[in-house]
Amino acid sequence: MTAISEKLYFASPVRLQNMLVSAMGYKLYQKRYTGIYHNLRELVRESREWSEAKQTDYQSEQLHTMVKHCRENIPYYQSLFAEYGLHENDITSPTDLIKLPVLSKKTLRERGREFRTGRETPFIIQRTSGSTGTPLSLHVNERTYKLAMALLVDHEEFHGVPFGARRATFAGRMIQRPENMNPPFARFNRAENQRLYSSYHLNQTTFPHYQRDLDRFQPLEIIGYPSAISDLANHYQQSNSKPNFRPKAIITNSETLLEWQRERIESVFQAPIFDYYGTAEYVLFAGQGLNGLYKINPIISITEILPTDESTTTGSVVATSLTNTCMPLLRYNLGDVATRTTSTRDAQTSVSYLKSITGRVDDYVLTPDGRRIGRLDHIFKGTSNISEAQIVQDSIDHCKVIVVKQNKNASLNSSEIIKNLKLRAGEKMKIDIEVSHSIPRNRNGKFRSVISLLNENEECL
Repeated sequence: MTAISEKLYFASPVRLQNMLVSAMGYKLYQKRYTGIYHNLRELVRESREWSEAKQTDYQSEQLHTMVKHCRENIPYYQSLFAEYGLHENDITSPTDLIKLPVLSKKTLRERGREFRTGRETPFIIQRTSGSTGTPLSLHVNERTYKLAMALLVDHEEFHGVPFGARRATFAGRMIQRPENMNPPFARFNRAENQRLYSSYHLNQTTFPHYQRDLDRFQPLEIIGYPSAISDLANHYQQSNSKPNFRPKAIITNSETLLEWQRERIESVFQAPIFDYYGTAEYVLFAGQGLNGLYKINPIISITEILPTDESTTTGSVVATSLTNTCMPLLRYNLGDVATRTTSTRDAQTSVSYLKSITGRVDDYVLTPDGRRIGRLDHIFKGTSNISEAQIVQDSIDHCKVIVVKQNKNASLNSSEIIKNLKLRAGEKMKIDIEVSHSIPRNRNGKFRSVISLLNENEECL
């Protein structure tokens, strides 16, 4: 929202706010789900049944077309191809991508204008500050944007939630001012049959209002940040109550889904979680299936996992856009780490499935002996009375574990947490436990399970 419209919205009564939310919803509905969306939706549905050969043929053809477009129209790639002596005929299949260097976020931020044609009008401009705070404008064409919408709808429908079904959303939307603690804490988007719940106002006092509102709405789907939905589930457990509705599926996104969050959410709502992984750059979509694996869609991109020295399955996620001619990204390092299903050191092998997305590169703890360890939610196994927790590393040999207790009056098994973390990080790691009333989210309401405060010199030790 612009500053003026935001001021008008917050000054309006709830009834008018619902009308404004629905008006914006109808506007977005027209932008997202009309025109070529329907053809793309059918293509996405068909792609689920593609053989490996069909997928490779499709990606090879689209890749060659994209590389040709880059050589002819994109300043950055014109210079890069000249430097490497490459022509589009040198890159005709996913295995040829190794001929190109990996593109970093730093390069994209510093030279963003060189990735645009200057002649193609973007359908949307996605603005993101990222972890560095440096703004980046991502130009996206209509095909890519509506394909992203079709991919999410396909993910939901594949898991039993039809388009237009009642949907409860818990994300980073500020639906009323933070200081306004008066119910209702949700607004209704009539265009998509969606009830938007505030993740910023939920506490022990306000929870009964959320509970009654959800029971009246009877959502078939809950979608949003894992941390926000886990917080909601925690309040059900704390109040020894149960939802009077049964979602068909819970769809999580935007944060790394931690195992303890999954266990809590599925236990409370008696419904399966199907996480998905998407990106602000619209270069990758991977949806979790019944088998727990993330299936990467082959239409929007080609995905590689570049293995680390220590692992043949886990590494950096690198994606090549096959659709966004407005601002093409070839071999773009997303800054995330994932684990593939098969062990290989062949960087030329494109990936169809991911076993897990283990988080951002900076969501790792660096040990005194130089190892990077992730997925540290396992350190809380065997412990109880934890509502949520965050690990903050402030030096190469020290971590602080901030814990919010589920029951303020009950004890916390701190020694077990320290033991489990030392088991992974080593005995040289010093660990302190800090009990807190809450753990702050970042500006868009997202929760980070690990925060590294190390500077570059410490990371190089």
